[in-house]
Amino acid sequence: MELSVNTKIGELIEAYPFLLQFLVEKSPRFEKLKNPLMRKTVAKMASVSRAAALGGFKPDVLLAEIASQIFLHGYDVTVMHPGGGKVAEQPMTREERVRAFRDIVMRIHGGESVDAVREEFHDLLRDVSPAEIGAMEQELVKEGVDESEIKKLCNLHVELFEQSLQSDLPEMEPGHPIHTMQAENRIADEKAEQLQQSACQITDDLTFAAARAGMQAAVESLSEIIRHYERKENQLFPLMESHGLTAPPQVMWAIHDDIRAAFKQTRAALEAGDREKAVSQATELAVAIRDLIHKEEQILFPMVYETFSDEDWARVRTGEEEIGFAWVEPGDVWKAPAIAAEKSAQQPGLVSLDAGQLRPEVINAILKTLPVDLSFVDANDRVAYFTQTAHRVFPRSEGILGREVKHCHPKKSVHMVEEILEKFKSGERDEAEFWIQAGDSFIHIRFYAVRQEDGTYEGCLEVAQDATHIRALAGQQRLLDWD
Repeated sequence: MELSVNTKIGELIEAYPFLLQFLVEKSPRFEKLKNPLMRKTVAKMASVSRAAALGGFKPDVLLAEIASQIFLHGYDVTVMHPGGGKVAEQPMTREERVRAFRDIVMRIHGGESVDAVREEFHDLLRDVSPAEIGAMEQELVKEGVDESEIKKLCNLHVELFEQSLQSDLPEMEPGHPIHTMQAENRIADEKAEQLQQSACQITDDLTFAAARAGMQAAVESLSEIIRHYERKENQLFPLMESHGLTAPPQVMWAIHDDIRAAFKQTRAALEAGDREKAVSQATELAVAIRDLIHKEEQILFPMVYETFSDEDWARVRTGEEEIGFAWVEPGDVWKAPAIAAEKSAQQPGLVSLDAGQLRPEVINAILKTLPVDLSFVDANDRVAYFTQTAHRVFPRSEGILGREVKHCHPKKSVHMVEEILEKFKSGERDEAEFWIQAGDSFIHIRFYAVRQEDGTYEGCLEVAQDATHIRALAGQQRLLDWD
């Protein structure tokens, strides 16, 4: 058999089954090869070079060790270089590859076209896995290269993995975060294609007038994909960063922001009735979304699949419902490994909250920092707590603690307080709202029923805020201004 860095790992294991144990013992990263499905899918497409990148080895070194194992088991093999000869070709070192990658990025920055570097880019990264490319991007960011420059090469990344087929993934089980994101992508692709086709069919003011309302509805429906991006930003990207992959999330987040801006521009053009701009913006929006779907499927998903452990995927899965999904609900075939014990471990001196643990004095400082006054009346209608903020809307002193709340209000308003508490306790109401003008100040007051998850009534929270400044705001302030 002839071996090279381009030989597929699945082919090797099929021909020489003893290599499976050798690879697993060599690196825990190869544990997934024990899965027969993995060997029939990803391993069929993964080259020795890609496996070396995954395991953190030099391709020529791993190839030589594989050849040695085959020789030791009594088989003859010939080690080939990529050009087909039998003289081993010295592969580029990681440092050389990063320098060459940086050179391409900077040439693009200097004005050279993407087309001009396409062939060189493909030659450089042809046998490099998505995870390894992500690590290289990270090194460039550390050197000071802006992620917006790296973003310009995203289309070449997609082309590269389309040609090499290195990004194929096994069929994910329903419930796995990748399965859910892929399902959302399929729907998003259909909706974006429909929007793109609608825009293409508009040729004059008459067809625009007929299609305008439908396009507005299509844009709003398509905007559900933002939930997909928010889950990536909150659930996927933090774990990528924990593995040292900080550049890829930064690059992709920048694309998310571009798409958010495109939604805003498309809505504005449709609302204004600007036919040419609406058609142009809607088309650009649809193309951008479909392009990002391709980048996720060809680059992001293979990158994180190679990098994350099952426990990592369990962490991704935890909290997904809180952010929400785009059009779909996750299945329940894939079961996330239990990580509850690690998450709930209580640290001495800290108060466990729904998300995180804090020292009591930090909680108190946070509550005092909020630009609102908080007062809490317990289930027995007695004042149990209020925030000691520097500038209260209404004066409070510790003398009211433990006092029945009806005695803390003037007679003319006691009946309203009692009605609010009665309806909160019965479950008929959960909120009451008032606003008053006090001199030059506009005061906003809200009462909330505080309940446990099982519905048990714990008391009433009063939130009072001087909203004069907020009420006077107009326009936008999107940049930092300390004045």
